[in-house]
Amino acid sequence: MKPLLLITILFFSYVATAQVALKKSSISTTGGSRSSGNQTVIFTVGEVNVQEADAGNIHLSEGFIGPDLTEALGITDYGILSGLSVYPNPVTNKFNINFPQGGNTYEVYLYNLQGKQIFFRQSQDIKQTFDISRLTATGYLLIVIDRQNKLKKTFKIIKE
Repeated sequence: MKPLLLITILFFSYVATAQVALKKSSISTTGGSRSSGNQTVIFTVGEVNVQEADAGNIHLSEGFIGPDLTEALGITDYGILSGLSVYPNPVTNKFNINFPQGGNTYEVYLYNLQGKQIFFRQSQDIKQTFDISRLTATGYLLIVIDRQNKLKKTFKIIKE
């Protein structure tokens, strides 16, 4: 009887201490991690589920790994820049951007679909016109950033 009691106590004490560490993981088809010094980057390919949940001081993440990676990498988290309009889209030669308020400095970036930056411009006007008549007819990504208020918005622009 005593050996059974001893085994039971040891088993439960092992189970209680074995569950202290909670490691991040994700549900994905493949991936891995790379470490340099005290920093570790976890990456996944083909996430099948993207959900996050908090329970006290425990953060659970399925798919994309939780938000603390942005703090570790020093990436600023931007909110959505609302009240911004881009027209016409699709574009023939020129498109306009109406900014939510004048006086702020907005950064405007245009990228092709290979990730190459086509142009960059800063604007403080309430409305700005951009001429893209020299560009080929394809899709582009337009990113507008208000760094002062930490806001950004991305648009898909189609050039006809």
